[in-house]
Amino acid sequence: MRGLFSGDSAIGKALTKIGELVILSILWFFTSLPVITIGASTTALYYATAKSLRMDRGYFFKEYFKAWKDNFLKATFLELFFVVCLLGLWTVLQMMGIQLNDISVEAIKNASVDNKGVALGMYFVSAGFIILLGGLFCYVFPLLSRFDQNGIKILLLSFVMMIRFFYYSIAVLVILVAMVYLVIRLPLAIMFAPGLWALLSSFLLEKAFKKYTPEPDPDSDVDAWWMRL
Repeated sequence: MRGLFSGDSAIGKALTKIGELVILSILWFFTSLPVITIGASTTALYYATAKSLRMDRGYFFKEYFKAWKDNFLKATFLELFFVVCLLGLWTVLQMMGIQLNDISVEAIKNASVDNKGVALGMYFVSAGFIILLGGLFCYVFPLLSRFDQNGIKILLLSFVMMIRFFYYSIAVLVILVAMVYLVIRLPLAIMFAPGLWALLSSFLLEKAFKKYTPEPDPDSDVDAWWMRL
């Protein structure tokens, strides 16, 4: 029985990974509390999950804070992009008297516009816009953890990859929505949901990333661990 749960056994290794995933999720939660740091925390979470949990490179705690520090400015800029987009959408909807969380026909009828068809169209356009932002979110911060590009290029690359790898994008977005829903219904799920999203998403996103990742120089001593994901 002792050997079954030893650190070298399959079960022991699995339990260790689960423990690391929980700790990373808790780290993400606490480092995201200032809100403005959600971008940096998400970038660090994906990086540490892909590198340490999946590839056993480095110590996950150290890798998390290294990525958090290295990407803080770019991640904050990208997070502000999402905030501005959502605030702009919210302002327009408030001016029209439309609430996205109320999808009833009565709410559309009561919208503060003369043409109810316009209100209904605006509702669906807004919902589509939110889905688009959600898809971008799923790519932006993982991409930032992998590629050394400025924020604008990361956004453009995220959009291109979101369209090119449409089925991956849908799957990763569904995972994200499922994790958010789980946390809303069961708040304690915050102890593992962020890390689980990063882990599951990495199996899909890394397939897309490889299409844009140059082959490492065979003479270089750099450990290109990301090529083996």
